[in-house]
Amino acid sequence: MVVARFNFSIQWLQNIHSSHHMYLMVGILFLGFFSANAQKPKVNPFQMVDIHDSIYVKFEESYKKSTSFDSVNAGRNAWNLLDRKDFAFKNGLYSFKGQGPHFPKRIFIYNNGKTYIFTSSYVDKVLLEYLECIKLLDLSEADKIKYLKMISIYLEEEKDKTYGAEIK
Repeated sequence: MVVARFNFSIQWLQNIHSSHHMYLMVGILFLGFFSANAQKPKVNPFQMVDIHDSIYVKFEESYKKSTSFDSVNAGRNAWNLLDRKDFAFKNGLYSFKGQGPHFPKRIFIYNNGKTYIFTSSYVDKVLLEYLECIKLLDLSEADKIKYLKMISIYLEEEKDKTYGAEIK
């Protein structure tokens, strides 16, 4: 069927004798191209979760305690660890980092209006903080398991990253 359409198009092109028909054909192709592209949703490859300003301030304070920077825009770099394509801010496990390659990623859990920001990225400390987080946020059994699985993946991905610590 595609071959038949293609052959028909070639025959039609060969039969065009006036410039009027050529302009008409170019116009139809132009409209067809742009109407097909207009139907595709635009995707922002750098889109991140839009977090509340109150949590943004907590991220800034968290980085300020461990670095000498006043502002690192950490709240503008937040991702849903459970689903990277979900940009709605809701209960869940997220990662965030300051702007720049030398800021390590950190994680936080948001549950029913409460936020727990992990201060470490080392396995032993993250696990201890996770136990504290479970108590403070009163997580459900299903969430405890789901978050723990994702935290283990996060720790595996982060284990050899130095974020420029070796540069002095």
